[in-house]
Amino acid sequence: MWKVVTYLIFATATHAAPAVNDFANVNQFALQLLENTYAFQENFNTKNVVLSPLSVWSIFSLLAEGSSGDTFFELMNGLRLPRDLRKTQSLHMALNSLLNSGNQDVILKGQSAMFTDCSLEVHPEFCQAATSYNTDIYSVDPSNTTKLANDINYYVCLATDGLITNAVTSEALENLRMVLVDALYFKATWTYQFDPLQTKQGAFYDSLGKHVGTVNLMYQKAPHNLAYPPQIEAQVLEMTYGKSSQFSMLILLPANGVPVKKLLNNLATNSLDWMDELRESGGGTDIDVLIPRFKISTQQDLITPLQYSGIHSIFDAMKAQLPGVSDTPLYVTKTIQSVELEVTEEGTTAAASTVVGLENRILGQRFEANRMLNLS
Repeated sequence: MWKVVTYLIFATATHAAPAVNDFANVNQFALQLLENTYAFQENFNTKNVVLSPLSVWSIFSLLAEGSSGDTFFELMNGLRLPRDLRKTQSLHMALNSLLNSGNQDVILKGQSAMFTDCSLEVHPEFCQAATSYNTDIYSVDPSNTTKLANDINYYVCLATDGLITNAVTSEALENLRMVLVDALYFKATWTYQFDPLQTKQGAFYDSLGKHVGTVNLMYQKAPHNLAYPPQIEAQVLEMTYGKSSQFSMLILLPANGVPVKKLLNNLATNSLDWMDELRESGGGTDIDVLIPRFKISTQQDLITPLQYSGIHSIFDAMKAQLPGVSDTPLYVTKTIQSVELEVTEEGTTAAASTVVGLENRILGQRFEANRMLNLS
């Protein structure tokens, strides 16, 4: 059974983004989350894993600004955030700038929103932080889950150019006081497009060389970067988008006998220096390329993979600490991500939405002797 493992994080796909080294920790978080998600989905024999870690990072790094105690330290470590809040804010600004760049060949945009219960008093400082990250803020009636679901789905539909229309159901919104939404959209043509007439059906094999099916294979001979970084035990092909070649797709093919699980661990535990080595040693020489044409749709809850990264208390009704968000105790109960990805002869179209829901958290029994007794 063949597997496609991919992640949509555009910080790694840029050659010319300003201060690209600042994105290293975000990309390390992305690769760790990808490994965790694959490990979790493997329990259910899931064929394909498609993920947008950047969308998850954006929402939870905002929540980190309203957290304290163990919740704060877990988010800082799990998300690999800078210890200086100003550096985190600067990183957000750089990513927002990247996500709203593009041209005729490459469309890349991101949008985020916060839907809050109209009766929930959200701290002005948290709203200010959200606004500084270009997050739209809406006051809603969460008891009308049907209308709220329609509003969120409409927001995501517009943000993803109609690719994602059912980001959330009304049932998933029960009891929520706040919903954070992040949406990404990417559409780009290859720098060197494939000729559709060269696409043929061909055999596809598993890691052991066993024939497992037939797929549409696209063929071209064009200049690309190609390398075999020994530390990740995979052949890496870089295919660029647009005339500027600023963005690219990296396709990793594990060495014979190396399982996907091992490859993902190599990616998560090694530095990203191999990417620089790829571009320095690849040379952009003509390469015979044969890759599948495919389309994938996924929807999954990412709470367990985030817990694998050491982020626990924010999902715990008794331990979550988000005092900077609201005086009303809250915790995260939903983290739903939808992804659409299509790779064709012309290029790539991708969209992702992440919906994070917060409920009132349960407080332990409490005894307060803070009032006078009636002695009459």
